[in-house]
Amino acid sequence: MNRFELPHTLRRSSKEVQEAFATAHETAVKRYGEGEEAQRAAYGELKQHYELESDHWIPKQG
Repeated sequence: MNRFELPHTLRRSSKEVQEAFATAHETAVKRYGEGEEAQRAAYGELKQHYELESDHWIPKQG
């Protein structure tokens, strides 16, 4: 997944966040196939370690 395929909030986020999402998305696609279910699974994984702050994702504190 290249940077321009990412949703806008992820494009505005750090490279670390982008890579975390891309990895989670690849894993989800292998499990569920392309589509909304894989997208939801990737976001679910991302939300375990990051949170959305206005227009970009940041690491969770604590």
